[in-house]
Amino acid sequence: MQEYEYHYEGAEFYCYPKTQILINKLGIHNEKKLSEIEQAITFPKWVAYKNNPIKGNFDFNHFCQIHHYLFAELYEWAGKPRLGGFMSIGRTKFIDSEYIKSSFDDIYEKLQKDNFFKNLPKEEFCEKMAYFMADINKVHPFRDGNGRTMKLYFSQLAQNSGYDLEFSLASKDDLILADVLAYNGNYQLLIEILNKIVSSTSTRL
Repeated sequence: MQEYEYHYEGAEFYCYPKTQILINKLGIHNEKKLSEIEQAITFPKWVAYKNNPIKGNFDFNHFCQIHHYLFAELYEWAGKPRLGGFMSIGRTKFIDSEYIKSSFDDIYEKLQKDNFFKNLPKEEFCEKMAYFMADINKVHPFRDGNGRTMKLYFSQLAQNSGYDLEFSLASKDDLILADVLAYNGNYQLLIEILNKIVSSTSTRL
């Protein structure tokens, strides 16, 4: 599956003039090099976070803290909601920037009412997580790094509910397709994937 191209308003907030290269603290103006450096910085943080996550209650501030943790060495806007209006990938348009926090807060309120998906059998947990993941994906709060932030956030939420959620067990292409389908109201593939990559922490050796 080919990569989707980002389109967004407010390029002047984030990119070097006349480029799609993100303004960064290291002054890197080469897109490929920036991608490599970003990976080198964020991957060890990703691994460390899995074993020592940021304590929080899964609200918007907690979500922003995760993003800041991953990207603060590179970007001034790490942990801050994107500016400038809409953002889209392919035909998928995410929530306008002015509604990011209020939209996330509405989703969080539902999560609270569902008691953070605690004490649920696996199939019900996966179904609720699929709907929740799709809702958060529609918000896409940051200019970049949403996918990595969401995966850590979802994994921590699952752990808090007594489950392991291991995204590495699913292919990137399958996850992208499942996200696109869920965005358009078809959650079945995402639910099926979650049932394969979710396990109860009580069954671990």
